[in-house]
Amino acid sequence: MVPDAIIFDLDGTLWDAAAASTYGWNLALEELDLPQRVTVDGIRSVSGQPFPRCVEILLPELSPAPAATLELLEARERTGIELMAGALYSGVADGLARLAERYRLFMVSNCPGWYLEEFFRHTGLREHFIWWDCHGLSGIAKSGMLLSLAATHRLASAVYVGDTEGDRDAAAQAGMDFALVRYGFGDVLEAPLAFSDFGELVAHYLT
Repeated sequence: MVPDAIIFDLDGTLWDAAAASTYGWNLALEELDLPQRVTVDGIRSVSGQPFPRCVEILLPELSPAPAATLELLEARERTGIELMAGALYSGVADGLARLAERYRLFMVSNCPGWYLEEFFRHTGLREHFIWWDCHGLSGIAKSGMLLSLAATHRLASAVYVGDTEGDRDAAAQAGMDFALVRYGFGDVLEAPLAFSDFGELVAHYLT
């Protein structure tokens, strides 16, 4: 079935900002005079989780983390993103422009609202998207965001593009098809539709 819209995840699907996030988290940990440090691989491993859950997984010894600690970690992550941004995956900028000529494009992510704004500010890709939602804006799970998006924009056959098992499960819970990008952060072993790079995805939907 030809989709009536394509909905994208952000981290591990459109760009990789793990180095900037790692820098910011470690700034906060140093400021808090804590010995723990996070790594780029660690940040990538929790991609797709809401921010408090990321902290719980990567810094379990701080759990439950005080609100002030969570606030500082997020604030310094924002510093890292503002300074360093992230790197778009190969073919994303041109590919989104081409896909937007034929499809309605949306984005659904578990990121904070400011993070999504920084993505748009650094990349200039906002114009290609009809609408977007994230956990920081709506406070609901990905499956709920997908269902709300489909209802609001009257989508009957949208496909959700992501890189993690959580993305696949959210699409299934929302009754949507799922397309896996294998270059991302996740390790999804089974997906009926999978692409090794963004150019391959674009070619599939424009053929």
